Amino acid sequence: MFREYIMNKFGSKKGLLRYLRDGISCRIGLFRRYTQWETPPERLVFVCQGNICRSALAEWVFKSHSNIEAISLGLNTNTGKGANPRLLKIAYERKNIDLSSHKTMSVKDYVPGAGDVFVCMEASHIKAIESLGYSGPFLLLGSFGKKKTYRIHDPYSANDTFMGKTIDDIVYHTVELAKSLKR
Repeated sequence: MFREYIMNKFGSKKGLLRYLRDGISCRIGLFRRYTQWETPPERLVFVCQGNICRSALAEWVFKSHSNIEAISLGLNTNTGKGANPRLLKIAYERKNIDLSSHKTMSVKDYVPGAGDVFVCMEASHIKAIESLGYSGPFLLLGSFGKKKTYRIHDPYSANDTFMGKTIDDIVYHTVELAKSLKR
């Protein structure tokens, strides 16, 4: 029963520990600079590990709610793959979101644009982008809206319940991000 709760709410035991770590980091102010920007972005760059679940979905949702340009990329992927099949199915069933045309983009193929703002799913993505020489600005997607979370854990190997929760979280936070940028 407790194991099922952890799997449904956090994706895994490791996910629970990472949520706790990131929650503490947030409470002591380590993520404050990743929750706001000084000038509105010209383009948002949604970032996750593989660009087959989280960033792909966030890009789609953002484009549906904003006229600001958006792209997505993966830190550890090859360009040209499709979205995760379970994400395709569950996102369509829950939210009528069709990601069938999504193709991944590797960070290696990313061409920086003036005014780009990186929107990351977790703080480790910010560190990874910085290690590649990009200086931001950076935002954490989960920091937008009233129900904040500073980590949107990867649902790739989690159960369908957690995949659905992640879809709901990404849709909520991305819509809130779009609202905060209304011009």
